[in-house]
Amino acid sequence: MPPNLEEPVDWEPVLAECIAFTQRLIRTPSMPGQEAALAALVIEELRRLGYDEVWGDAAGNVYGRLFGADRALPALALNTHLDHVDPGDLSLWPSPPFAAEIDGDRLVGRGACDIKGPLAVQVYAGAALRQAGQRPRRDVVFCGVVEEEVGGAGAIYWAEHLDYPVELVVLGEPSSNTLALGHRGILQLWLTFHGRSVHASAPERGVNPNYALAAFLGRLEAAVAALPAHPILGPTSVAPTILQVDTTSGNVTPAWARVLLDFRTATESVDSLAALIDRLAAGAPHTLAYAEGLEPMAGSSAPLAGFYTPPDSPLVTRAAAAIGAGMGRPPALTRYRFATDGRHFAPHGLAVVGYAPGEEEMAHTAGESISLAQMGESLRGYVGLLRDF
Repeated sequence: MPPNLEEPVDWEPVLAECIAFTQRLIRTPSMPGQEAALAALVIEELRRLGYDEVWGDAAGNVYGRLFGADRALPALALNTHLDHVDPGDLSLWPSPPFAAEIDGDRLVGRGACDIKGPLAVQVYAGAALRQAGQRPRRDVVFCGVVEEEVGGAGAIYWAEHLDYPVELVVLGEPSSNTLALGHRGILQLWLTFHGRSVHASAPERGVNPNYALAAFLGRLEAAVAALPAHPILGPTSVAPTILQVDTTSGNVTPAWARVLLDFRTATESVDSLAALIDRLAAGAPHTLAYAEGLEPMAGSSAPLAGFYTPPDSPLVTRAAAAIGAGMGRPPALTRYRFATDGRHFAPHGLAVVGYAPGEEEMAHTAGESISLAQMGESLRGYVGLLRDF
């Protein structure tokens, strides 16, 4: 059942407006670094819906604040990002990726579930609550940040310049209306094996690093699978993604061969993963470097940064109860498989959870879509959260 409001929410027109807003968002492409047009659209909608304060910042982020009934309480921050990934091969889409067409119960388009449907739901939750004649229990600040898909510059800027207390950050990343308590940290490393380049007609004169790389990859999967798993966030995984050598000539053996290793973990540190790689390299000459800029590694024994809010946290209990009251059922407690901007908030002492419509497995796919029924349920859940948390 919907939350017990002073005036009942007329959900059908509110959801229809929210869906129409999502369509306008999808029809406004916003690749990383190109979010200005979308930011202007969001600011216009926040003002039209009557948010008490609407503003932007130097990073290109946009904000809307609804004053709470008790403004002495720390704020509830609703966070989504403004950017999306490239649509890729257009021939793989059932309809043009920026057409925002509705097919049955689903809205199709790049960014439909990651992140424009959830963004619209977060924005419209406040409008629905105000329509019901109430204010949120505490100040609610919607934060639409830039460049999440390429590292999180907007989120980092918000966290570093935050000048008001925040009780909880709720990420609008797709979670199928479950309450996501965290995700694993990410570490991307270039592993380079070194050899000696020679003419391919006499390979015995050189040292071909491809063999060392192949042997390493053959040992890697089983070794990572044997690492301990986090009870909620799951096991450590590794994906070798990019392979490179120093030559483009087919009749020359390479002087070096390298692979980009993408680790996701909630139990390992930079030091422990580097030690694992060294062991699996089995004495073959090799070096390790961070992916960004190929800078030499500086080890750390600290766990890699994701985010995690324990299921027994009072914040989780309160958020789940408020969302459940809105949806009419309790949200399952889950985790994200992918990385989010939550990893930038946790180091600042901010508590983070995720809640939004959209199936996680739809993100970044050709034919990306979101369920309109899930958007409606999520809208009710967010209204419950704003009212009761």
